[in-house]
Order: sequence, then C-alpha cells, then structure tokens
Amino acid sequence: MKSSSTHHFPQVIFRNEEKLLWNPILKKPYKHLPEERVRLAFVEYLMLEAGVSKNRISFESPVRLPGDKGASRTDIVCYNEHFKPQLLVECKAGDVSLNEKTALQIARYNQKVNAPFLLVTNGLTYYWFSRDESLLKQLSELPIEYDSKHEINRDSEYWIKRGFLGKNSSDTVQDWAVKNSQLLYSNSDSSVHYLRFKDSQFELELANYYRIFSTGNGLNLAVAITATPKGGSTLNVVMNRQHSNVGIISVSLDAVKNADRENATLMNEKGITRFDAVQELGFSFDQDAETVFEPIARLSS
Repeated sequence: MKSSSTHHFPQVIFRNEEKLLWNPILKKPYKHLPEERVRLAFVEYLMLEAGVSKNRISFESPVRLPGDKGASRTDIVCYNEHFKPQLLVECKAGDVSLNEKTALQIARYNQKVNAPFLLVTNGLTYYWFSRDESLLKQLSELPIEYDSKHEINRDSEYWIKRGFLGKNSSDTVQDWAVKNSQLLYSNSDSSVHYLRFKDSQFELELANYYRIFSTGNGLNLAVAITATPKGGSTLNVVMNRQHSNVGIISVSLDAVKNADRENATLMNEKGITRFDAVQELGFSFDQDAETVFEPIARLSS
C-alpha cells in the first residue's frame, strides 16, 4: 500500500555549513542520508498524525541474532501502554525495492523483539504484517493503532523546523511561503522528491523536497520553497528537459520583499545571471507560485 508518510518531512538544523537531519526523540543530528530521511519522516507521521507518544518510540535497539558475530540494530520499535513492543519497523531508502528478502530480515529481528505488528517501508510503499504465533500475515490496511487520527497544523513554525521557511523572513514572506508550501507539499496525490545538487553554493541550499510539474513541450519543473542557512527563504525552480537539468532559478523572497531588483539568480550552461523576478517572471506575494511557471518555461526555451 502507499506510504502514509509520503508527505511528512523530517526536521533539520544547519550546523558547520551542513544541513543535518534532527531526531526529535533522541535530540541529536544525523547525516542527511536517504534511509534516515525515510525513518524520520515516518516518525513524524507516528507523532503528528497517528498520535503515538514520543516516549513510546525507540531507535537502534540492539538485537543479537543466532549466527551473527555482533549485535544488529532495529530502525524503530514502538511500545504499547504497558511498554511492551507493539510495532517493529525496518526502513529502506526510497530507491530500494521491497521484496521477500526485506520481509525475511524484519522477521528475523522480530524473533527477539516479539512485536505483534511489523512494517517495512521505503518511504513510498508500506508492507504491513501481523504476527500470528510464528507466522506473518500481510495486512491490506494499517492497524487501527497506527491509522491516521489527527489533522496537522502546518503553520510557520512547522515549515521552519523542516527547512522550508527561513526563521528571519518577514511576515509577508512567511505568509506566502506557508500558503504555497501547503499547496506544494501537503497534497497526497502530488509527486514530491528529495533532490540534491553537486557543487551547489551552500548559501543557496538547493537540496530539498521538490514538487514536480509538467509544463508540456518536454519541460518539467521541480519546485521547492527552501530556508537558507542564514534564516532567509527562497523559491527554487529546476528546469529539466529530456531527463537533463537545463537551468536552475533561485528567487530570494526576502530580497523581493525588500525591493532589491537583483533578487533572483539563473544558473545554466551560459553561466550565472542576476535578474528581477518581479519584472521577468511577474512574481508577486499576492499570487501563488504556479504563476511563474509559464514565464520560466518561456525563459528556458
């Protein structure tokens, strides 16, 4: 079944010119690795939507299995009200296919954990199982204990903690960013992918979750609202044609608000060009982000 955590996002922090994932339970940073993003996104789902107390979620519990030289570690274990293991979770990176081997791995771990429910996920797909004595039964829907129970308040604080909105941006920028982040990332039917860029400038911080749009004529736009390391906010758009990136536009929302005419940067094979997004793209805080797609498509042709 489709993962319920697809549109949940891990918390982040900036430290020593690096964007790190923040574990809200262990209160420590982790490297921005694909499997870790999946694990922490599922934790966000557990706490915010399924209503699981953070006091009943554990990470990396050691499990010593027969024949292993050292102890293995579980990804996530959730406990019931009596603090007995109730759910064992194995997380894989998004590009890892889930198969019988993955199910056998979590089944081996559960020989020691003895949880009645098991989950294998790559952040896109769920495989839920229930344990009946020594047998595993695949489930067609979430156990009621882990089904969605709460609406999420995705306010400015929510988006700031997850690296989409800069904490130092003005109220005008924050209001626009919150509204458009909801439009970009909160729709369960939208296509959202985490993208990284080699050799990109740290101050731009292009790496983030992007919503993919097709504009026709073979051009796709990957769109993200992203916090900068200094607490600002940017609108980043990657232009992709025939599976190749042909350009990146980064609009400083704070510079637009401050009426700085060099508020946007275009990076392509011709080099780096500074321009005014208000004049060239018709950008306005009174309009949604999608209004710039058509002028960007013209700009890329």
